[in-house]
Amino acid sequence: MKLGKDAYVTKDDIKRGLQQLGLKRGDIVIVHSSLSSFGFVEGGAETVIDALLETVGEEGTVIMPTYSTNRRRVRRSRREIELGVTWKYKIMHYDPKRTSCWTGIIPESFRKRHNAFRSLNPTHSIAAIGSRAKEIIEVAKNSADEGYKKVLELDGYVLLIGTGLDVCSAMHLAESRVQLPRNILEKIQPPQELIRKYGEDLGWPRWDIGFGPYPDFAKMEEPCRKHGIMKTARVGKSEIKLLRLKELIDLYAKYLEKNPDIFYHP
Repeated sequence: MKLGKDAYVTKDDIKRGLQQLGLKRGDIVIVHSSLSSFGFVEGGAETVIDALLETVGEEGTVIMPTYSTNRRRVRRSRREIELGVTWKYKIMHYDPKRTSCWTGIIPESFRKRHNAFRSLNPTHSIAAIGSRAKEIIEVAKNSADEGYKKVLELDGYVLLIGTGLDVCSAMHLAESRVQLPRNILEKIQPPQELIRKYGEDLGWPRWDIGFGPYPDFAKMEEPCRKHGIMKTARVGKSEIKLLRLKELIDLYAKYLEKNPDIFYHP
């Protein structure tokens, strides 16, 4: 198959794109990625990882979500569906060195590197390589959000490679800053009947149970562009985007406080 020039991507192409966004040595960055978005990448996922690590250097740190595949779907009861349960999984054995992830081939290859640290949360782990990797992973023991919070404290970034803000789970950090109205809280807080059955965390670490509507982070893409906090570049067929995490969370919190209904829907 003949590939167009813009569909064939090398490591140097990716590094140029990252530098165009302003990513530099010493930066700390959370990466969400789609390898296929580039077109054809010479060397595949490993090339993308090398480009990221070489761009931030030994002083920098790269973090990726490595949410686990160790879940077995369980049928929801009729009553659970009535109560708003959106998914129900049984959590199986988790080994941070061996359990694969479903967040893409780039993070799957990333977590396998000899110098990668991976957190211990059995469903929502993150992996990191770099000067602050161990520090970030240690605080992410119970929750990926804790790791993202550390990146926020360290004034880090979010990089989207061929993906949108809909996958940017670090945006949950804004929710603790906002007092959501009662009508939304009633949608997203589990009823006492479920808490009595599964516990305060709906059964974690034995169960992964979703409840209520998930916030539609994608609706922040246009505001981020409008306010100039999202830098973009083109590499092959992929649009890559860089945001300073603090600016993203600050802006999302303002929009969430002003009009939360647009982000929560059935």
